[in-house]
Amino acid sequence: MKSIDILYFEAASGHKTAAEGLRRALLDRHPDWNCRMVDLAEILRHDPTQAGRLVCLLIDQFNACMRRESYIGFGPLVGLGIWFSRMATTNWFFLVRWGLSRYWRTRCPDMIVSVTPVFNAMVYQTARRVRPDVVCLTIPVDHEEMRPGYWFEPQIPQQYLIAGQPLLKQAQQAGVDPAEIHTISGMIIDPGFYEVPKRNRSQLDAEFGLDPTLPLGVISFGCQGTVNVLRIARQIAAERLPMNLLCLCGKNQELQSAVRDLVTPFPCVAVGFRPEPPCDVLYAADVLIGKPGTMTLNEAIITGTPFVALESDGLKPIQQGNEAFVVETGIGLVASSVEDVPSAVRQVLTQPQYPENLQRARHTGVFDAVEQIEHQLGLNEAVP
Repeated sequence: MKSIDILYFEAASGHKTAAEGLRRALLDRHPDWNCRMVDLAEILRHDPTQAGRLVCLLIDQFNACMRRESYIGFGPLVGLGIWFSRMATTNWFFLVRWGLSRYWRTRCPDMIVSVTPVFNAMVYQTARRVRPDVVCLTIPVDHEEMRPGYWFEPQIPQQYLIAGQPLLKQAQQAGVDPAEIHTISGMIIDPGFYEVPKRNRSQLDAEFGLDPTLPLGVISFGCQGTVNVLRIARQIAAERLPMNLLCLCGKNQELQSAVRDLVTPFPCVAVGFRPEPPCDVLYAADVLIGKPGTMTLNEAIITGTPFVALESDGLKPIQQGNEAFVVETGIGLVASSVEDVPSAVRQVLTQPQYPENLQRARHTGVFDAVEQIEHQLGLNEAVP
């Protein structure tokens, strides 16, 4: 039996979603393994200098900014996080390293897999103080690195699973040892998206009170829920675009209430947070509308759902690579503003190339990752 810790943090929702999907895929294949999800905040709370607690507060602040779609000071905060992680690996921050190492003394697994950027240098080094042979593996869940040190840290030995040429090129330019680079066919998402949906469109129509004669659009901006869900639903209603809307509001109860209060010419339903991934909903949808997040666009790919992404504003440094991916692969369109969303929706609903492009972009990234993890643990031959 192997023990694996999967590191994530709850900034937005993509990192936790990726961690949950990878954990499920590992346990589907190895039900006897001990796979534990680890929130970075739990590790940082062991920092006796209290600097780690400040990072946790900044994560909470980021989520609050996301709900409002206002990201003041985002870039400098990322730079501060990278500096803190690097300094924590030096003798200047001995107390930080000692404190974080205490976390791993109760359990240090065979492998640590991180789907989280910025802080991996200090996490891996402090774990190795307790168990020098722990395998450390990073899976970037963005299509590009927003700035040096965000994902790639060649000064700390680790393995990387990389999806896509832009990330591969950046890893090479950062000086990552070629022996530490392994490629997978796409980003990791929950394996449930590869399964036959349990509910079909007619069942969803009955559940949510939809009009079966109209196309179905799903609006999703992550489990935090953002004001853009409301803005887009309002814009589509104002233009009287004939379609059903399922608005995934996540944990944002204020947003859910506001969507419920909308007066619309066609069915518009506010859906609160549900722990299971929205596999059935996306398979039934004719279009997915949302932020250009990695999980969102890859869920669209696997379910074959044409994607309309709202161009990033404050998160442009992270999501511009995802926007480029949407355009280059032709799986959908990037709308420059909320006002442009309805025309983009009309286009993807009426032109046939989008389903064809989605089929070409389909991949098996999460299953590739499981095979690579098995290889790193010495359980199979080298994976090409």
